[in-house]
Amino acid sequence: MGLDMYLSARKYVEKIDWKALQDSDERDYAAATLPQWNDVVEASGMSHIADKNDIYGVSVSVNAAYWRKVNAVHKWFVDNVQGGEDNCGEYYVSNTKLKELLATAQQCLFKKDPNLLPPQSGFFFGNTDIDEWYWHGIKDTIKQLKRLVEMSDFDDLSFYYQSSW
Repeated sequence: MGLDMYLSARKYVEKIDWKALQDSDERDYAAATLPQWNDVVEASGMSHIADKNDIYGVSVSVNAAYWRKVNAVHKWFVDNVQGGEDNCGEYYVSNTKLKELLATAQQCLFKKDPNLLPPQSGFFFGNTDIDEWYWHGIKDTIKQLKRLVEMSDFDDLSFYYQSSW
């Protein structure tokens, strides 16, 4: 057991090619379905329950970042995203908040100031010492978030944080 922390990224996959539908004489949603929608639904194994005649796309979710016992980063999410509620729930994290966490972690490392991301004690949360493991967690946070923030489709993604212990 221990503090496991997950950041998922979600992207909406449009179903209908609205231009093709508009150019058509009929309102045939199945015929105007984009191939990538079919691919996602097939890959998920849910094509047998998908309504081929509706207009709604699908959301695809992937694990984008993972931490283990980086309690300072968990505390940041609890304080800045979860409204102080530490309940293992899933919380939406705006792109602005992710950039804020990245900047805070970078400043924490640059200034060697753990007060910017203070550790938090808790059941199975790991060590609260400012040691090599603390700094490794900060460096890992920077590496993971920088990769996400620099992606060309970063602004098209929605992010969600959840912890477990």
